[in-house]
Amino acid sequence: MKRLIGTTGLNGFLGRHLGAALLRNGYETYNIPLSIRRDPEALNRWISVNRPAAVFHLAGIVDVGYCRANPLEAVHAHIVETSNLLEALRLSGPETPLIYVATDKSFGEQQDCELETPYRPVFAYDSSKACADIMVESFRASYNLPIHLLRFPNFYGENDVHLERLVPSVCIATANDTPLVVRTRTDGTYRQYIYVQDAVGILLSALERVLSGADVAAKSHFGPSTLKCVGDVIADVQGLSGRAIEVTVLNQPNETSTISLKDENQFGYAYTDWLDGLARTFAFYSAMKSG
Repeated sequence: MKRLIGTTGLNGFLGRHLGAALLRNGYETYNIPLSIRRDPEALNRWISVNRPAAVFHLAGIVDVGYCRANPLEAVHAHIVETSNLLEALRLSGPETPLIYVATDKSFGEQQDCELETPYRPVFAYDSSKACADIMVESFRASYNLPIHLLRFPNFYGENDVHLERLVPSVCIATANDTPLVVRTRTDGTYRQYIYVQDAVGILLSALERVLSGADVAAKSHFGPSTLKCVGDVIADVQGLSGRAIEVTVLNQPNETSTISLKDENQFGYAYTDWLDGLARTFAFYSAMKSG
């Protein structure tokens, strides 16, 4: 019998890749819908009736600007839904492992963030994510639940559903020979990147370990050394493609930042080289154009 894995956020960028990988590896998946995630009784009932072997929690709002304009939505999506899931597992499935995917944004404007680096969020997105992280850590410590927080920087790779993000937008503009609009300075915002398939491989490793009873740390950071500014990403895509594009820089305020994680990598995962992953990503978006 296939093991059932409960998930949230399976329709997002990471979720699509993770869902496909789970199916390839013989698992059955169920993406817990928003209507259940925001209904504590329904969520308790789903956990109690279906008894999933494990749960992945990926769901959230990815648009920082949307969270800034709609802070209560950020609270509900990140804090309330996470708390509902934690309480449902505490009451109805305390033996069920929860693998929680966290973001580097919870730390605010800090670099080389370690496991014990304090959260210093400022805006609605990072503040709500940090609060959710604290709830996750609290439920593990207070109730001894099998909860594992895995934190990643920015994902990049094929089939990102948010084409406005930097890497897909640069790839698409280059493939289509269309102008690119950059909100911030080309040298003002530095981001750490991890190839999305690497994140999937890490999550599968975590799942296999928790299901086999192997030791998995309560928290771990996965932060490859790739730290790129906007101009670096543009230059790298142009270098891979051999094409130059027209770039308009808006230099908008409050759009510059630098965040990075210190790599803990408890599984010793071998990360994909940045340019290798970027080449695959560009090839995907180039194929979209030809298709």
